[in-house]
Amino acid sequence: MIKRVFVALIVLSISTYAQFIKPQLKFVEDTYDFGRIKQNDIVQHTFEFYNAGGDTLKIFDISASCGCSVGTLKKKEYAAGERGYLDVRFDSHGKFGNQVQRIYLRTNEPDNPTKVITIKAQVYIDTTGSPKIFFDKMFHNFGKIEEGKIYETSFAFTNTGQGILEIVDIHSSCGCTAAIPKKRILKPGEVSEVRVEFNSTNYNGLVTKYVTIRTNDPSNPEVILTIQADVYRK
Repeated sequence: MIKRVFVALIVLSISTYAQFIKPQLKFVEDTYDFGRIKQNDIVQHTFEFYNAGGDTLKIFDISASCGCSVGTLKKKEYAAGERGYLDVRFDSHGKFGNQVQRIYLRTNEPDNPTKVITIKAQVYIDTTGSPKIFFDKMFHNFGKIEEGKIYETSFAFTNTGQGILEIVDIHSSCGCTAAIPKKRILKPGEVSEVRVEFNSTNYNGLVTKYVTIRTNDPSNPEVILTIQADVYRK
């Protein structure tokens, strides 16, 4: 019985020692949250790491998610207990809402050769000084109309923002014609309208059409107007 216990202790000691002499990459923190940041801001955080094992740690390469860049390490090999620092930069250009980016480090750690660290951010759009488009209505129902005729309505809009508003493009679905507004560029407070025609030829029953308007309003770059009609044939 004593012999068995002694053998078990030896095996456990060897296993513990083998575990200790392996390289092991440890981060002081493996996740960092930047919190709320403004769109187009570039933020940076430094991750501290160390070799928690007993053998030399080798970092072969580092890769990152889109929108995230990683600084170059001063060295690729770290002795037992040695510390290092990794700079991670996040570019929020074109991003919006909750963001999660991951950085992957490939090492010679036998049990966990790929280490993953994470950065998070909530990106918001600062609309201060920006244009803002506002329509008095975004839906129009012609009601019951006769097939073969052309019907027209208009959608008035205002630049309620603080910057210059530009109508970049207008696209309508088949059977619907959207006129270019008299003013494509509006100063704050100015008003314009989009005239929309619907040709009911060859239609029957309930019809729904859409007009898509692209603008430079950062909070609402694409507006969709809807028209509807119940077409009948004589």
